[in-house]
Amino acid sequence: MRAPLRGAFIAISTTLLAGCFAPMTTREAQDIAGTRLTKYCNGRCGALTLARTQKIKDRWLVDFEAPRQKFTVIVENDGNSRVTTWDK
Repeated sequence: MRAPLRGAFIAISTTLLAGCFAPMTTREAQDIAGTRLTKYCNGRCGALTLARTQKIKDRWLVDFEAPRQKFTVIVENDGNSRVTTWDK
């Protein structure tokens, strides 16, 4: 009785862990960038619109536009991110 349960546990655990090591998708990078930019602006940047997303080597560059500024959020594969700001 224990062997089938152990086998099922290993199969389920392996499947769940495989999802943790999968490469980041465009949507995930956009979600992380949007959350980071919302924290960065704290309601002071105005309406933000997603402009462009591109992958360069192992990081994502997600561009946003606001009425007075442009923002690029660099998202690393491990989920870390940082915001760069330019005036229009």
